[in-house]
Amino acid sequence: MTRFRLCLLVCLLATGTEVAAFESDVHFGLTRWLALKAGFDPAVATTIAIGDNRVDSGDMQFVDVVYMYACVGKDDVGARRAGEHHYPSTMPAPAAPDARAVVPGGDPAKRAAQGAVKVPPDQAAYRLYKLGEALHTFQDSWSHQGVPDTPGLGSGFSCDASRAWGHPKSRGGWSSHRADQTHFWPGETVAMAKATYEILTQYPSVAGIKRTPRTWEEIRPALDGFLRAATKSEKQAWFAAQGIDDVDFLAATSLKDGAKRFERPLPERNLPPLTSIVSRQHAVQADVLDFYNRFFARWVSATDFEALVAEFGPDVHEVKTRDASLPAAGKADLVARLKVWRLRDHGRVADIAHSLQPLTARERALVDAAAKEPNAYARSDPPAAAFFPLLPRGEGASPLLPFFIGTAAAGAGKNPTAAAVTKFRHLPYDAVVVMAEKTGGRWRIVSIVAAVDH
Repeated sequence: MTRFRLCLLVCLLATGTEVAAFESDVHFGLTRWLALKAGFDPAVATTIAIGDNRVDSGDMQFVDVVYMYACVGKDDVGARRAGEHHYPSTMPAPAAPDARAVVPGGDPAKRAAQGAVKVPPDQAAYRLYKLGEALHTFQDSWSHQGVPDTPGLGSGFSCDASRAWGHPKSRGGWSSHRADQTHFWPGETVAMAKATYEILTQYPSVAGIKRTPRTWEEIRPALDGFLRAATKSEKQAWFAAQGIDDVDFLAATSLKDGAKRFERPLPERNLPPLTSIVSRQHAVQADVLDFYNRFFARWVSATDFEALVAEFGPDVHEVKTRDASLPAAGKADLVARLKVWRLRDHGRVADIAHSLQPLTARERALVDAAAKEPNAYARSDPPAAAFFPLLPRGEGASPLLPFFIGTAAAGAGKNPTAAAVTKFRHLPYDAVVVMAEKTGGRWRIVSIVAAVDH
């Protein structure tokens, strides 16, 4: 085995094939397919795809959560990195949203990709991850084009519009997955794929192996099936027709399962494991830290959500900080929202999960129906494996956290409030916030808010 192939094998084994903008159907699956058509060796094509896809929270340097850098916390490093990786614009954060508009294929988006293909030939075999990383940002400029939206949160907290990066309103807004789903944007997806292909064909030969790429005109017709596919089942069928049977990378997309249940396991990620579900966050009052530790430990393994709400939920007569623009805190609504974020087939209920209005009886019934199916809920063993590790920036070193807590002082006639930000492994494209208030001498969950975030 040559030194190059040994190095490549080690990289593949160490990194895995998936990490979670577009989602992994584009960043891993389509990118790998395009690389194969461009003449790359299958192992090399996979390495490029890993480099592309890991930018969606597939390594600690890419885990930047909007609620942590722009809302519950303020972090200019995280805001800048999120922009560089997913929202390439001429102006970095912090700056007004209008000044940070994203142009598809614009100069800020293609700068890194153009630089990646200028690597010296003798280094080409060792810069494949960087090529993939540059392609990710380039591709996201199509899905994230426009003026970034600012997520909502609730009374006591606000998201800083000069730091926040959210899906543009023209593409569904901060609480919608629509911007990332290719079947809504066939023309733009083709433009993105063609531009990606052109970059791939410009990359130097790897380990001296000459490539013979297909012409774009030859491969373009095959994309039609990919563009139409609106479920995991349909994407799986397209990849199978292209000779690609390993489609574990589809498991965490926000697409519905489709005609049949998608049984593939969630792929591994190159992230340090959380040693405990118990948070050791610094500078948080003991009572609120204990409350959230008990709540999350119960939530990730619960099946009786009515009991969970009875123990941790609100007394609606005491809740005083309700923001009318965000979901109400009725107990039936909260039960449904606790269920919906545990469901494995997120695509089936994504519109309900992200609704900014109180859920209707019909919506709650749809959640209940999905929850009654076999193995409906995502489960993790150990429970700490349910979460992405979060690492806040601040004074002093912090341990890795399963969730990040912020608190707000009580305003006039209001109760003290807290917000816990988390990111579930089975939902890599969402950031979830559990809002709580202190009423009657104890903390109670009052609402759940989430932003599409990657």
